[in-house]
Amino acid sequence: MQKALLGLGGLLCFIGVMLIIVNLIMSFMGLSGSVNFGDAAKFEFILVPFWQIGFVIALIGGACLFGSRRLKRPRN
Repeated sequence: MQKALLGLGGLLCFIGVMLIIVNLIMSFMGLSGSVNFGDAAKFEFILVPFWQIGFVIALIGGACLFGSRRLKRPRN
């Protein structure tokens, strides 16, 4: 369980940081990276930037890493 949380946390942190970096690179190029969570058929546009998605993914990865570290400690 500890190794699984460590691997999952590392992977999620990596993906989150990469999304944030991609958003920075796209902003330097003059593009806006975002995902539309709205309904295209109804012309609803709920745009969420890549950096917000990356931040949430990295935060979940950090929680997994913290949980794996918590499992390492011997309980008294």
